[in-house]
Amino acid sequence: MTSLRWLVLSLCLTAWAGVPADRLFSQGQAAEKKGDLERAYSLYAQAAASKPGNKKYWAKVNALRPIVTQLESGKLVSAEPAAEQDFLGAISDRDLEEARRPLPPVEVVASKDHKDLDIRGDGKAIVEQVVKAYGLTVVFDQQYQPTQTTRFQLNGADFHDALHAVEVATGTFFVPVSTRALFAANDTAAKRTEFDRDAALVLPIPEPITIQEVQEILTAVRGTLDITRMVADSGRRLILLRDRASKLRVAGELFHDLARPRAQVNIEVEVIATDVSSSLHYGLSLPTSFSLVSVGNLSVNFLRALIPGNYLSFGGGKSALAFSLANASLFGVLSQSNSTSLLKSQLLAMDGQAASLHVGEKYPIATNLYLGNTSTSGTVYSPPPTFSFEDLGLTLKITPRVNGADEISLDIITEFKLLGAGSFNGIPVVASTKYESKVRVREGEWAILSGLTTASEMRSVTGFPGLISIPLLHDHTVSRDRGETLIVLKPHLVNAPPTELPTGTHWVGTETHPRTL
Repeated sequence: MTSLRWLVLSLCLTAWAGVPADRLFSQGQAAEKKGDLERAYSLYAQAAASKPGNKKYWAKVNALRPIVTQLESGKLVSAEPAAEQDFLGAISDRDLEEARRPLPPVEVVASKDHKDLDIRGDGKAIVEQVVKAYGLTVVFDQQYQPTQTTRFQLNGADFHDALHAVEVATGTFFVPVSTRALFAANDTAAKRTEFDRDAALVLPIPEPITIQEVQEILTAVRGTLDITRMVADSGRRLILLRDRASKLRVAGELFHDLARPRAQVNIEVEVIATDVSSSLHYGLSLPTSFSLVSVGNLSVNFLRALIPGNYLSFGGGKSALAFSLANASLFGVLSQSNSTSLLKSQLLAMDGQAASLHVGEKYPIATNLYLGNTSTSGTVYSPPPTFSFEDLGLTLKITPRVNGADEISLDIITEFKLLGAGSFNGIPVVASTKYESKVRVREGEWAILSGLTTASEMRSVTGFPGLISIPLLHDHTVSRDRGETLIVLKPHLVNAPPTELPTGTHWVGTETHPRTL
């Protein structure tokens, strides 16, 4: 009776205020979004009273009437949406046993023909003739109250469209009891609670999906269908859903659609490394040491045998001295070498997940050393050093992001590490070159990366002191090394992203009148 009082009051207010119906309807929608259902019901009723022929306004009034009635009777505590919760838990053996119990089929086997229907009669007669037209039988509830006599007409309707129209026209809901029979009852909250049976559904969690992703999917399913109980068992990798059987069929199909695997990308990687080395060695080679011998009155032949090669003597008599003159040589040597190496590899990565490639070696680097004095007397404990292994060489990290069926974005992080020339406390310094980039290419196109270039030059000069600054009177060596690394990537789409795959369409009815077939 309270709902009727709201309706009468709304009609009076509408007649007195003269507010446009569309504005009242908009205000009702805003109140419904905020959760103030009683005010929304009042505004919808005022809009429907202003325009009695508008079916959209009356549909809102009829949809909120049972909810407002429950709010006024205290059966419904709050109309606020349920907060997001953690679905993780354990599924007991009893729950699994109940979920495996056989139930009557959820779907009936009806005629697939499209039929033209033109029926006149009360609600019960319309239901019987429509169900019979598609080759099925119907059993009515003992307390079934048919609607008044009316005309029901449809052209070219299939079974599901016809049955949905019958539900709306006659205020009836159906429950399948076999593949060829339906049970019909008046569409009220009490009758739905009594006859729309509860069931349990157990779904396996696909291997590539993480538990965090499962919780996000279950949140979406619950927000769409308002499932009563949902449990995700991470140990068994199973999901338990419990609600009305009519909801579970749609919930299972919705979960499978949302749990489709991500797109996979196969990335061809080619690393082309070019090294150019050159060495130039030229100058005059002069002796840096001489032999001094006391020769006295030795003969020339004996002197030549004693001091091989050219010699120079000075002095006379027994104090005569001689020293050898080594041969000097003028030379020039040039050497040059080129080398090119090609590495081909493939990476398989999922959309949004990084894949890594390392070309090189792991080098142990001391991270903890004891540098104290160990020469004192007594026993001195020297803790053993600890090491970490550094990835030397080329490290490539790629994160693909699929943009539809023909374009792929790549987040690329490239790092090139080598041992540097210096060290600190015996720990070598690692020289690193890092390159980060983002590139978007079409599927099957090449993406070329550059920027890894190394260059070194070494010069050395040797010669006689004092003469080293004179050109060509010294030994001069110049060595140059230059290396360039080119990285080429080509992504291939292994499987299409879920957005490119077809999904099923399901009619679930309204919140107050969910569809059972």
